Amino acid sequence: MQIQIAGQHVEVTPGLRQFIAAKFERLGDMHPSARKAAVVLSVEKYRHTAEIHLHVDGVELSAKKTTKDMYASLEQALEAIEQQADKRKDRLRTSGSLRRGKAKVERLRARGGAADAETAPPPKVARLRPSTPRSLTLEEAVEALEASGNGFVLFKEPGRSGTRLLVRRPDASYALTEV
Repeated sequence: MQIQIAGQHVEVTPGLRQFIAAKFERLGDMHPSARKAAVVLSVEKYRHTAEIHLHVDGVELSAKKTTKDMYASLEQALEAIEQQADKRKDRLRTSGSLRRGKAKVERLRARGGAADAETAPPPKVARLRPSTPRSLTLEEAVEALEASGNGFVLFKEPGRSGTRLLVRRPDASYALTEV
């Protein structure tokens, strides 16, 4: 990786150059696609500023940190660059639709709209007494379904064998099946 180091109102010592080279070597190992870096060090009174620009896959990542110590400024700026590079790498690794789907699930969970499978209470099962199905025609079963407000009616149609189940569907139509 090509590293350009410049100093404004500060002399770039060999120790600083070695420190920067060692840190960028580690960054280069983590992100081999990083080709070029520019480091600008500046001092104004007691403020030591490190500004880093890193070119990765045609994208420029940059960070600027100011502290009372030049080495601390460099460390913080390099941490910020590493975070940006990791975030970019993760975005590229994760497909767009999958990322959007995960974000939607997280938003729903934050609003309380979707519960985790581990924290969701088990479904309640209502146990009903066995009853004999009423004898109704299909038209009477539809009327009984509308009058009851339930989602289904269990009935026996005269002249037919077997029990039939009439269910109200979400689109306001009906489904009929034999059970």
